[in-house]
Amino acid sequence: MKVPKGKGEQVRKKLLEGDLLDISLKVRREGDLILFPVTSEAAASFGYQLEEGEFEERELAETDYKDLVEVPDDLRPLLPTSFDVVGDVAIIKIPDELLPYKGRIGLALREAFPRLTTVAMDKGVKGELRVRDLEVIAGGPGTETMHTEFGVKLLVDPAKTYFNPRLSNERFRVAKLVQQGEVVIDMFAGVGPFSIMIAMHASPEAVYAIDLNQDAVEYLRLNVYLNRALSVRPIQGDAREEIGELPQADRIIMNLPHSAREFLGDALAHLRPGGTVHLYQICERGEVESLAKDILGDADKAGFRVSLARLEELKTYSPSMSVYALDLLLLERR
Repeated sequence: MKVPKGKGEQVRKKLLEGDLLDISLKVRREGDLILFPVTSEAAASFGYQLEEGEFEERELAETDYKDLVEVPDDLRPLLPTSFDVVGDVAIIKIPDELLPYKGRIGLALREAFPRLTTVAMDKGVKGELRVRDLEVIAGGPGTETMHTEFGVKLLVDPAKTYFNPRLSNERFRVAKLVQQGEVVIDMFAGVGPFSIMIAMHASPEAVYAIDLNQDAVEYLRLNVYLNRALSVRPIQGDAREEIGELPQADRIIMNLPHSAREFLGDALAHLRPGGTVHLYQICERGEVESLAKDILGDADKAGFRVSLARLEELKTYSPSMSVYALDLLLLERR
């Protein structure tokens, strides 16, 4: 939303109050205008021009809460400076040394960011489905929330399903690549962020959204209804088995960063020549070129000639690792 500079702060506050400002993206300036990333076309009610644009993702690294939380001075440097926000739920990792003060940290975050209703501590992932082990440390009682990105509404509980709020720009990018009438398969769909984004911002023939997690598929069905994304077909089951029952795809999404590569052969076998796989993989930063080469080599050995159309670092995963996006174009089957 384009707003004259003199009205910027007034409008920013109103957008926040209406939950219409996408705080995962950076506000930017363009001459005498301030460009706000908004979550819905409902922002048009403010009377300012709306148009599509690109924004940089930002780490939610505000440190205001550090001035509010009471911890020993020698531990203050350990206070986290970034956290995820899903809807009105903040998810933060807390070092062991600060665990006795987790409640204070949660309350300080809510005080610094009034739109938050819940703060949960991330204790790592658990189980085969790799969902986050979350402990509510302020607000609550639960972690179910409504998350909005690019006008798409997603009901999600990050304690029950895998969801990464930092991939919103990537999801929108992929959606804008989808041509009219494409058949899309989302092999690890979760609550449907990729699938529904595509249905809402493109005109596919069908988006087959598969997930093994029953909770995720229940939320997916609700999200299809909420967004009236009628081209999305939810499927509960193992992607490797379910994909065999589906038509050949023009585009396949593989958002399972820890192990998507293991399923690449199954994806390529169900992709039309000329089609694209969007594969997401966690990798050491110094090894990403080698990873891409190995993936192309493995595909070749399996009888698929594939080219790498894009390789991009999306977000930090650990001090030495990041999540990478690989766009793989299937040239031919041999």
